[in-house]
Amino acid sequence: MKRNSPSQHIISYDWILAACFIALCGIGLYMMMNIASNQNQPTYIRNHIIFLAVSLVSTLIVFKFPNFSKMKWLPMFLIIVSIALLVVVLVMGTTTKGSTRAIRFMGIGFQPSFLARVALIFLFADHFSKKQEALATSDLKGLLKNFYPLIIITGLIYVLIYVERHLSTIVINAATLLTLTVYAGIRYRYVFTMLLIGVVAFVAIISFGAEFRSSRIEAYKTYFLLTQSESAEPNPSDYNVRESITALSRGGFFGTGVNRGRAKHSYLPEARTDYIFTVIGEECGFLGAFIVFALHCVLFFRAFKTANEQEDMYLKLLCAGLAMNIFYNVLVNTGVAMSIIPSTGNTLPFISYGGSALLIDSLSVGVILNIGSKRKTL
Repeated sequence: MKRNSPSQHIISYDWILAACFIALCGIGLYMMMNIASNQNQPTYIRNHIIFLAVSLVSTLIVFKFPNFSKMKWLPMFLIIVSIALLVVVLVMGTTTKGSTRAIRFMGIGFQPSFLARVALIFLFADHFSKKQEALATSDLKGLLKNFYPLIIITGLIYVLIYVERHLSTIVINAATLLTLTVYAGIRYRYVFTMLLIGVVAFVAIISFGAEFRSSRIEAYKTYFLLTQSESAEPNPSDYNVRESITALSRGGFFGTGVNRGRAKHSYLPEARTDYIFTVIGEECGFLGAFIVFALHCVLFFRAFKTANEQEDMYLKLLCAGLAMNIFYNVLVNTGVAMSIIPSTGNTLPFISYGGSALLIDSLSVGVILNIGSKRKTL
């Protein structure tokens, strides 16, 4: 009998993971109401509530019904849809702040790059599960022979995303796929080769690409958390980094208190998205920021525990990849807020404003809960 038949019922699931997810979504809603109300932007509150409602319902559906081990068509279907949508963005996408990343339909925007990075995780998990022995034992020539479809598809998607000026998505997804490759069992010497190629490509993009990226690197050198220069001359390109550090410093251990922070009062233009962790750190202090980060950590480790418990290699890799994707986004967002890594446009999962990221990350949690659930036929 099929696992997703009506007579099958969930008898257990990872309630700790689910509780962390709900708590983070609740914190995100509260922070959005806090920021948007102070900026007199009720539209953002309404939109976020709609995004959250759609995401929660979608997560519940994915959690309860599909049997991913039997949906062999899904990885390639997601890849085809992702590539098609990425092409549509280039043809008729909406340009915001110099970047064309989203398509709009009936006033609703969607960024296909968020779907694409998850589609690649599905594809890699599927391919690695079918060729696990080749991955672990092949030499370089054998790896290229067995996995050249992954290289071609990944390269195509990365080119499309790069043209949309969304480099952070490429970097985070590349880190996710590289870690997933290690988890799947590839030899370490090839990991170092791939890592070297990635570093060289990144340096080339920063050195010869758009000027704003090199400006962000210069700001990072000046305001890096461990080597900040107190005598540095203010520069317009440093503004977000300086304000973020200032806000976090004001927060101290317990925070300034709700409505007493200044970052959300237009001092930080991206307070509801890229720098929402800064607002949390300023108003709720180190303690509040730590709780938010800790909830993300617990969610990640519970998801990874679920992955390690799977006997089906496809589900094991899929669960691990989705967990890594969420957690790497957390590390990047919080790292940018504290100037541990260079500034880049990246949201904090389940908390930042943005329907595309919220929906895709929530669906990822639904998949992980689905994989880890235990069912019984009644």
